[in-house]
Amino acid sequence: MGAAIHHARPDARLALDARARAPRTTTTDASRRARGEATRARAATNSDDMDAIWAQAHPKYLQSDEDACGDAASTRRDDAGGASSSSSMMMPVDVAGDVSRRRRTTTGVATEGGDDCVWDAIRREASVDAADEPMLSSYLYASILSHETLEQSLSFVLANKLADSTLLPTQLMEIFNTVLLDDETEAGRCLREAVRADVSAFKERDPACVGYAHALLNFKGFHALEAHRIQHALWNRGQKLMALALQSRISAVFSLDIHPAARLGKGILIDHGTGVVIGETCVIGDSVSILQGVTLGGTGKATGDRHPKVESHVLIGAHSTVLGNIKIERGSMISAGSLVLKPVKARTIVAGSPAKVVGQVCASEPELVMDHHIAASAPAFGDDAETTSRRRASQEEGERKNKSDGHDVDIERVRSQVLSADEKRRRRRDRG
Repeated sequence: MGAAIHHARPDARLALDARARAPRTTTTDASRRARGEATRARAATNSDDMDAIWAQAHPKYLQSDEDACGDAASTRRDDAGGASSSSSMMMPVDVAGDVSRRRRTTTGVATEGGDDCVWDAIRREASVDAADEPMLSSYLYASILSHETLEQSLSFVLANKLADSTLLPTQLMEIFNTVLLDDETEAGRCLREAVRADVSAFKERDPACVGYAHALLNFKGFHALEAHRIQHALWNRGQKLMALALQSRISAVFSLDIHPAARLGKGILIDHGTGVVIGETCVIGDSVSILQGVTLGGTGKATGDRHPKVESHVLIGAHSTVLGNIKIERGSMISAGSLVLKPVKARTIVAGSPAKVVGQVCASEPELVMDHHIAASAPAFGDDAETTSRRRASQEEGERKNKSDGHDVDIERVRSQVLSADEKRRRRRDRG
């Protein structure tokens, strides 16, 4: 039976043998030519075509309103020298080509005059990065350059990082946009201002942050902070189940646990972020810097208002723990690894376990300087030069006196040891 099958179609077997012996360079050359033609076609595609393709692929959740797709073609210009209007602003060169694109702003901006400086800087950096690193151009286009506003870009980034098998990116983007693009309430406007202040805080205070776009795309401390602002808005709207679900995802993805009810000010820096825990009734003021491993928690099973209250311009060192309903006053600094159980006065440095006052803060805004050195003789905030000089002279005089007293004590100790040795020798002679 096998022999019959083998000799049934000799022409097919010969064809297979000929195909196996044929050189494979023809297929390879054809594929190379096809890739080259595709590359030239992409290079010839202008920015409007790329926008149309992108809008067609993502018609709903990449736009801030329903008619944005229909108005996209009318709000862009092919010529960079076209007449400007009051409702649009010139944006930098996009990755698709040399055509400058004019975009309209669909939400309120943080500064007067309609200029969103933070978003402009992010787009410029993304354009430069896309040119320097072509492998990341699609990623940068999808995350930043394809969006009209910082809020849309942030919504896209957070949705893709927090999504899972049950919470899809498209669903999360719709939820996030309802919060970030809210123009009707004061809370929505304050939230957008806080987002821009946070981006600036990461860029200005963290030397590892090379740009605003870098903070937006790669810093999980920033991601967790902005995701918390969204879940806090949902909590205040009464959507507590959704807020708690987001808290769980934020904790699992970013390794930070911030309760949705916690109130955070503007210009917050959560550096590195791993292990940070912020409790339900915690309140944090404006321009506060928090390093990794910080816990702002309660002291046990107490209910009600049970978490710390951190005022503005405070620096909290790495792996510090602040427990209980205590106040950390303005401009103070908590050294790394400290356990704080009592209130901290303004402009003071505390360290240790339990923490004690070890000095005064030199800088007027320690969270900006990020200097963790302890200087016990540092001038207190607001002291004039004469008071500072008098204090230092008094401290130096006390140190000299203590040193001289210690020298006298050492002499007496040596003398007593010599006398005791002589006494021992005399007793040995007497016994002998």
